[in-house]
Amino acid sequence: MGVRLRAGLSVVLLIGFFVLITGLIVGFAGLAIYALATGRLAGIKLVIVVGIVIFAIGGALYKVLKHRPQPHGASITREEQPELWRMIDELAVMANTRGPDEVRLVPEVNAAVWEDSKLLGLRPGRRYMEIGLPLLAGLTTSELRAVLGHELGHYSHGHTKYAAVTYRASATMAHTVNELDGPIGWLMRLYMKLYFLVARSANRAQELQADALAVRAAGKSAARSALGKIPALDVAWAHYNRSYVGLVGQAGRTPDLLLGFNSYLTNDKRREDLAALQGEMLDAEPASKYDSHPPIRVRIATIDKMTEPDQQADNRPSWTVLRHPEDTVPRLEGQLLTRDFGPRASWQEIVQLAGAAIDKNNAEALVKLATVSGVTRTGSLDEVLTAIDQGKAVALASPALDEDMHPHDKQKAAVEVLTQLVSDTISLALISSQRAAYELDWSGPMRLRLAGGELLDVSEVVEPAVADPTRMPALREWLARMNVDTGQPSPKWNYDPSAR
Repeated sequence: MGVRLRAGLSVVLLIGFFVLITGLIVGFAGLAIYALATGRLAGIKLVIVVGIVIFAIGGALYKVLKHRPQPHGASITREEQPELWRMIDELAVMANTRGPDEVRLVPEVNAAVWEDSKLLGLRPGRRYMEIGLPLLAGLTTSELRAVLGHELGHYSHGHTKYAAVTYRASATMAHTVNELDGPIGWLMRLYMKLYFLVARSANRAQELQADALAVRAAGKSAARSALGKIPALDVAWAHYNRSYVGLVGQAGRTPDLLLGFNSYLTNDKRREDLAALQGEMLDAEPASKYDSHPPIRVRIATIDKMTEPDQQADNRPSWTVLRHPEDTVPRLEGQLLTRDFGPRASWQEIVQLAGAAIDKNNAEALVKLATVSGVTRTGSLDEVLTAIDQGKAVALASPALDEDMHPHDKQKAAVEVLTQLVSDTISLALISSQRAAYELDWSGPMRLRLAGGELLDVSEVVEPAVADPTRMPALREWLARMNVDTGQPSPKWNYDPSAR
């Protein structure tokens, strides 16, 4: 069955849904009127049923028609980025379609096109293209061409008009069905499953159509590699945000998102991990007749069968198509961040500040834990180590532990909590005396390095003594060699997020 035929059939089924609903309402209304006219009690029940159905449909229509998609992200103008726009215009001509009126940078691993059409997609409207910031860091220029060619292929084949019709109608159908119970609801749910079966089949065929434009735009090799990369890029972007971007609030600085993610991806360890993950994700990708996209392995196999000749690859990072990225990218990134974190800074400075700030918070948490538990008087490191040496680790950590935990689990949890807090307190003492500092590690995200150049994992020294008090003398001896003052409740470190 052809793509247009499938799309047309899904639209017919959509129309049939509303015809069926209308027929049921009219039929029930006729029965209700007849029952009321003959004075039967059943007429009142039918009136109630009809009222519920009409209310459900009316409410669903109101919710869906009220909602209009809004552009988000940072607008990329022709004046600022002429080379990127030239690429898009060239691909639009290749796809024989009207290009986007507006291009936006978005903070997702995705590229998309949509149209703000009127009359449920029957009247053309303003066109938008969204390009994910992570794609500019993770794809080559040829791979970016393939991705954008695919998206313009959706315009070329009229997919966005079909999507505009089906999106609102499908949402109306789902809202309506959710509001209906009993036999009517059961019947409508069966009909909706039939519709989605046909509609998703059309969606999958449309993706394969758009892939053909990706191949024309950049060649089979670039189209294949872009498809294979994107799922792993999505995982990498999420991890990058958790492990690195998550530090910026502690540091009080604004990062370089694009360049940072590019450094993350080009780290040797990350590159190896992502290469392995990419294959695993493609092999494990589920397939369902209700999916809107075919499995990537299927799409790659379809590309391999195409007769389109391959093209010479442009392996430059795709962000090189941006003009003056050192000036324009920070402005665009600033619009993507949820709030102002402070002055811009290098990732090295962010890691240094964030690491010390985290240690400071944990050092203060240790003091609070030690005093609230009643085990120590001031919460100094010396008092904490003495309490642990006396077998009071569980009592010391008790305010942070679940009271219902098994004694064995509670002991284990106490060791974990105290190892973390004591280690960070010691790290802060070394940082405060300028004998150590955190450094950026794109496979890390951070590590502590002594002023003499030696890397230091404080927890490796602390954990044995916390777990086995007989080893506490060795920890105290090490602290003395490192000149760590254990008599103060918490090391002092001044953190001023407004200072450069």
